[in-house]
Amino acid sequence: MEGLTFLTTILLVIIFFAFIFIYLMYVRMKQLETELHELKSRVSITDEELTRLSKDIEDFKKINI
Repeated sequence: MEGLTFLTTILLVIIFFAFIFIYLMYVRMKQLETELHELKSRVSITDEELTRLSKDIEDFKKINI
């Protein structure tokens, strides 16, 4: 009976640390998600910018030929 109580205590400690680890992973995922949104807004390109870039590339090709 004493061995069963010891085993139960060990398993509860393991579960407790597993929940702490899961919570820390959740917090880190939220941090990465926020960072991803910041990078995405910085990298996003508008339709007008894309059209202007395409036109500039075509003009550059004409100059080199």
